Amino acid sequence: MGEAPGAVPGRAHAVLPGNGEVAAPARRPAVIRLEGVAKRFGEVEALAALDLEIRAGEWLGVFGRNGSGKTSLLRILVGLSQPSSGRILFDGEAPDADAWRRVHRALGFMPERVSFFEHLTGEKTLRYLARLKGVSQDEVGPLLSEVDLAGAAHRKLGGYSKGMLQRLNFAQALLGNPRLLVVDEPIEGLDAHGVREFFEILKRVEGRTVVMSSHRVGMMSRYMNRVCVLNAGRIAALGTESDLHRTLDLPVRITLQPSVASNGHLAAELERLAIGSVASRNGAVVVSVSQRDKIRFLACLQPLEGSIDSVRIEEPSLEEVLRETH
Repeated sequence: MGEAPGAVPGRAHAVLPGNGEVAAPARRPAVIRLEGVAKRFGEVEALAALDLEIRAGEWLGVFGRNGSGKTSLLRILVGLSQPSSGRILFDGEAPDADAWRRVHRALGFMPERVSFFEHLTGEKTLRYLARLKGVSQDEVGPLLSEVDLAGAAHRKLGGYSKGMLQRLNFAQALLGNPRLLVVDEPIEGLDAHGVREFFEILKRVEGRTVVMSSHRVGMMSRYMNRVCVLNAGRIAALGTESDLHRTLDLPVRITLQPSVASNGHLAAELERLAIGSVASRNGAVVVSVSQRDKIRFLACLQPLEGSIDSVRIEEPSLEEVLRETH
């Protein structure tokens, strides 16, 4: 057998931003805790009594379809909207009005849509926003370099591409060195090149606490330590990718390439195991098994080693998780 069972997964689990290691962070203290937070607009319930912890240093992805409550949650986190009920704790305490003003100065927000003045340059725009935030002008140059806009600092924004404007939007969110960075749909409308650019820059803020929303699950999930799936204002799923796979028990696809020695009998031998469903596809054998049966199935392959050239394991994608929870 060319590869041991389980050695070549079809996709990586969530990884720590930028370092390529499997994410298994120790439980960290909560920076923000939501307790029974709800948001209503008249008769419409945008959020329904959410309980959620955002832990220090983690990257939390908030996923869901349009109208699921993602933007309402993010706006509450950064103080642009007040909850209709429930409470929010910061570092374990419920701040008063003055304390919340200090808290919000420690937050950076990158909204999905932002309107810059096209006649201003990138540098002048960031300097203007730094003054509004009460941030030192000394941050402007390094931030433009951090988002790869130093070479376009003196160019008017009317000549910026969509990707460049998104990077400038990201730079303004980093003004003041925020403890918590909240990012809403950062790759919406970007082409493939713009998406790659943004992710490369995203890796540079490793170590901060980041909450990021998107409905483009596949592209975003690889950078997240945990994911929160919203559906109709409620948390439909919460945890690491591995947690969600176990909880929802979505099927695992295992693709086996038969060896010459199998004489075309591999599919029949696998069917006799009576574990999961077996199908032949383009010369390979594809078996779908539940999470709870995966280890048992792989163990049963040992006697068939001579009939198998390779094994590839594909865990359910987060797109499938999203479909399952809606």
